[in-house]
Amino acid sequence: MINYDDEKLADCLCEDCPTFPKPTFTFPKAEGVFCAKGNILKIQNKKGCMCHHCPVFSDNNLHGSYFCIFGPID
Repeated sequence: MINYDDEKLADCLCEDCPTFPKPTFTFPKAEGVFCAKGNILKIQNKKGCMCHHCPVFSDNNLHGSYFCIFGPID
């Protein structure tokens, strides 16, 4: 399990990911670290995944991808 904190948020690449929705009326600005929080925005469409390039992913020895869709690491 990954604990969500400001340091991880600073390292997180979720907002740069093509799957991460740009802020709109439907999707207000949200913070990433989906590997800790899961699919809080109810994202459904895969448009590419940057998880494997993220420092949070490598620093925590994670496996998998699309945490924004499939949920957090347990």
